[in-house]
Amino acid sequence: MSAELRRRTPLFALIGLLLAGSAAAQSTITVVNTDGAGEGFNDPGVPNAAAGCQAGDTLGACRLRVFQVAADQWELLLNSTVEIRVNAAMNPLTCSGTTAVLGSAGPTTAHADFTNAPLAGTAYVQALANSLAGADLDSSQSDINTQFNVDIDNGTCLTGTAGWWYNTNPATPVPADRVPLLPVVFHEIGHGLGFTSLVNTSSGAYFTSLPPVWARFLYDTETDRRWNAMTNAERLASAINDPDLVWTGPRTNNLAPKFLGPPAKVTVNSPAGIAGAYDAQTAEFGPSVATSPVTGGVVLVNDGAGASVNDGCETPFTNAAAVAGNIALIDRGNCTFVIKVKNAQLNGAIGAIIANNAATGLPGMGGTDPTITIASLGTTQAAGTAMKANLPAPGVNATLGVQSGGSLAGTQEGCVRMFAPNPVQSGSSVSHFHSDAFPNLLMEPSLNRSIFDKVDLTLPLFQDIGWRTNAENILFVDGFDPNPCPFLP
Repeated sequence: MSAELRRRTPLFALIGLLLAGSAAAQSTITVVNTDGAGEGFNDPGVPNAAAGCQAGDTLGACRLRVFQVAADQWELLLNSTVEIRVNAAMNPLTCSGTTAVLGSAGPTTAHADFTNAPLAGTAYVQALANSLAGADLDSSQSDINTQFNVDIDNGTCLTGTAGWWYNTNPATPVPADRVPLLPVVFHEIGHGLGFTSLVNTSSGAYFTSLPPVWARFLYDTETDRRWNAMTNAERLASAINDPDLVWTGPRTNNLAPKFLGPPAKVTVNSPAGIAGAYDAQTAEFGPSVATSPVTGGVVLVNDGAGASVNDGCETPFTNAAAVAGNIALIDRGNCTFVIKVKNAQLNGAIGAIIANNAATGLPGMGGTDPTITIASLGTTQAAGTAMKANLPAPGVNATLGVQSGGSLAGTQEGCVRMFAPNPVQSGSSVSHFHSDAFPNLLMEPSLNRSIFDKVDLTLPLFQDIGWRTNAENILFVDGFDPNPCPFLP
């Protein structure tokens, strides 16, 4: 999972609903601390008082408690008689002032044609294969490997970030200068449990000798081919074929209307030549455009300094008088999204649009700042260019909101979309739900800071690939098409 910083039903509330009146079984997940003495999860240091640890904790014990909470949450959801062992370590991972790999995880191995395997000639990650077989198929190693970026606490990543946030209560606001660890661990364990393609997105080849179960549910709506029927070259092309790479599992698609809503859009109302609804990415901060849409004139900011006068990284703006009372148009890059939108707010803007600085994709719009009170969206480079071409004359009027009456956000032809950007994003492509999903989902490619204990469409996807869960009575929902996706697995 990577961040810039860059996650609907609460987990514990969901469990109370699903398990009432029954004694459902749960799994046992054992956390295996693989850090050396004095480092990572064994760090004997005293945590920063503002990091959200408990009184008397060492830094290592504080970190390990967060990991255990995430493991406990998955224990309640999954129904397996075989212990699931998860290796845990904190290591230096890729980071810079604007981006960071927060964590990574995956299965240690995969198995096929074991006792009770649902599909012959199909590879299942070890934790799932063990659960289906009712036995540990490889007791010589743990089932999942995970690691998390220790440098988040060292002040060398993400300018303005003080470190990890170790509080595990979702009701406690995350400080603006801290990155919550719990949603990152919760997300990464999900990858190890099976939310992974087991396909090399640099070559299109399987990491397993037989097709992984994931490939049987991936479908390209443009080529009308399933991944397990493709050549390596065809899978490689499909991995960047957004928006046509979709998930065909019936449980996931049946429940999509329960968790997804209409997509967020930057709608240009005038001039007529560029009028229309443009793709947008919602922000993790500020009011939601679904409940607090905003309409106004669009003004390209000029901050008069820095690497670019249109990036909104410096304040006050030289054109603050023009920005005041309007929607600020800002270029992506050179500082965080939070800084850009907060500066727009300080200069009187009623909303903000961040235009991407790459030809494809959308800005991540991650971060947190409880003092931001204006709505904002990220949009494509092409949309930003079109608006700039009409500024200052004839002028642009736009609405930041959602588009009702169409497809659900993050879907294509009735099917939930998977993350397939061009160019491919190693470690993220294919093995995540699409970032266009709205509201945000746990298994999107970037950190959604508010998702401490939410599993949304992740659990039905796990059911699609074979997991027995403690939520079997939500496999199909009254009033919804049993599978709105027409491409049967």
